[in-house]
Amino acid sequence: MNPKVLQLRDQVNSLESHMHSVLEELLHNIEDSVDRPISTYPIYDKNSLVADMQRRKKAISLEELELQTDISSSTIKRMLKDPSKTSLDNFLTIANELGMKIWIEK
Repeated sequence: MNPKVLQLRDQVNSLESHMHSVLEELLHNIEDSVDRPISTYPIYDKNSLVADMQRRKKAISLEELELQTDISSSTIKRMLKDPSKTSLDNFLTIANELGMKIWIEK
């Protein structure tokens, strides 16, 4: 057989193996997410939302959050105490940076 054909066959086998491992990881992540449903908050349950944001904030320093969002650390602190006293844009930016997917329905 032609050496180029053998080389291509090896590349195909390698890609196939890589695709298989990526799909297995994706399936594993989907199975894990079933055990961790998306948090939902009733519109008037501000305390649960704030508690979840503060819990997630522990994984990142205030300075890193400030650098990543261009929102001052004092504004972030104030928002984490009471999100109703900040702009919606700032709230959504911080929530997104903390890995929270939030949408607003009318």
